[in-house]
Amino acid sequence: MTHIKNSRSSLLLLSLLTITVACQKRIENSKGRQVLKNEKVENTAIQSGSYQTPKDVDAIKELYAAWDQREKNGSFKKISFNYNCENEKSGELTYFFENGKLRIIEHTYSEYYHFSATDRYYVTEGIAFFVYSKEVVWSFEAEGKTKDNVTEYRGYVINDKPVECLEKKYILRSRVDNNPDTDQIANKISDCRNIEKLIKNYERLVTYKSSSDVDCL
Repeated sequence: MTHIKNSRSSLLLLSLLTITVACQKRIENSKGRQVLKNEKVENTAIQSGSYQTPKDVDAIKELYAAWDQREKNGSFKKISFNYNCENEKSGELTYFFENGKLRIIEHTYSEYYHFSATDRYYVTEGIAFFVYSKEVVWSFEAEGKTKDNVTEYRGYVINDKPVECLEKKYILRSRVDNNPDTDQIANKISDCRNIEKLIKNYERLVTYKSSSDVDCL
């Protein structure tokens, strides 16, 4: 009799355990379906290019990250052409497109041999929302070594006006083992004069997106 009671108790516990596990699986499956649903919505938005123009710095950062990832994934089609200004300034313009929409402009150029720069404009709906520039002035040091004075500028842009501007400066030397890890160097808040100039340049550069007929910039 005791054995029968124990068996009944064991069956009851087993049934409760089975029900609990089944409920837990339903909850997990529900969560999994929700995650897949969210991912599907996000991927659909990315594929359709349905992005809104960012209205604050956090939204700019999110859209920049999306553009950066899609560039790394090879999602953008690009066209490039070179120009030369009587050997005083020369450069290359590259336009990145997604489904016919302009996403990034990259302008790389050098002047008078010891100066070079790369300017990048991240674009949505024809408007630049983030601007990045890296300028390098280099010189010779002892024993044929070179020194690069590097300045990076970052600008968050809303309605064609910079709302936050950052600057980072550092020095890189050739043939040394102790160059700084530039990713660990903090940006500093700066005035936006350089970014304002870059925004004006963007207005000019965007006009050449459908033409390679540029002699000098």
